[in-house]
Amino acid sequence: MEKGKFLNKGARERMSSKKFNITGKIIAFIGMWAFAFGIALNKTISSITGIPEPYVSFSIPLIVIGILLLITSNLFKRNRKK
Repeated sequence: MEKGKFLNKGARERMSSKKFNITGKIIAFIGMWAFAFGIALNKTISSITGIPEPYVSFSIPLIVIGILLLITSNLFKRNRKK
């Protein structure tokens, strides 16, 4: 099957992160992991049980930090040569 057959050109470009430089990619990667851990630790959203109470209190700050890092990663775009 051809890679990206079902995605249009814009979606493939966004998924491969060709428009970000190395710093933007690292910040986006950390932001995605922070957001994922925040969602996993949240009792309301996640179905994971048995999480100790101190870890649950980090869920909302991790979600917010993850979103802020993802927004910040958009500031680190690769310069386009004309």
